[in-house]
Amino acid sequence: MSNKGSSFIDRSQPFANLLFSFVLSVGFSTVAVASVEQDVTEKIKSINENIQIDTVVESPWPGMYEVTLASGEVIFSDKDARYMVVGQMFKLSLEQGFVNLSEQKNQLKVKAELATVPVSEQIVYPASGTEKAVITVFTDIDCYYCQKLHKNMPQLQSKGVTIKYMAFPRAGVGSAVARKMQSIWCSDDPAAALTLAKSKGNIPSIECQNPVTAQFQLGHKLGVNATPTIFTEQGVKIAGFASVDNLLADLGVKE
Repeated sequence: MSNKGSSFIDRSQPFANLLFSFVLSVGFSTVAVASVEQDVTEKIKSINENIQIDTVVESPWPGMYEVTLASGEVIFSDKDARYMVVGQMFKLSLEQGFVNLSEQKNQLKVKAELATVPVSEQIVYPASGTEKAVITVFTDIDCYYCQKLHKNMPQLQSKGVTIKYMAFPRAGVGSAVARKMQSIWCSDDPAAALTLAKSKGNIPSIECQNPVTAQFQLGHKLGVNATPTIFTEQGVKIAGFASVDNLLADLGVKE
């Protein structure tokens, strides 16, 4: 099969379209700046000043730099911002095979970000007896699979799993479901209110300072785009609904 006319850029990816325009517009000129990090940053922002870059750091790939955008998306660039790659980085290890270095780094990031959220701002259902694992679940009360997962919660608790809920109203922070979730977080007993809401019960409207918007924004930062999204203590992402047996296996929890 001929690859004539094919491109090294996957145009279906959000940043890939931007990168394609960037290569055409700035070519391979060199911007006189004080450091590689500034050079890469300035060249990317030269095509769109609204692009927010969090960090530019050396990567394990010799001569390539890891550029993390505010959206959480990661690209790799050489020191001249002449060549760029969108995707994940793997390392071939004779002992471990293919090791996903990008995923390993992202897990550390997720773990650190989740650690900044006070337990008092989460809705927690503690494990029964000895705690064997902790999961953080970004949830939406109107999400069918979130409701289904919640029904399995007592089984998970009985197996030693603590569940920490974070708010992620899929329709956005100005939506009706977001207002309901704010009322849940503002209630005298948020855990009972959340269970009631996921059973399609009525939740009285209550206003207070609440973390729903902040948690929604954090979810986006961590790459949450659907509910439920589960994160383990190690920062491993489990997207979507998982049965009790599968979730326990993923967590390494044995009978």
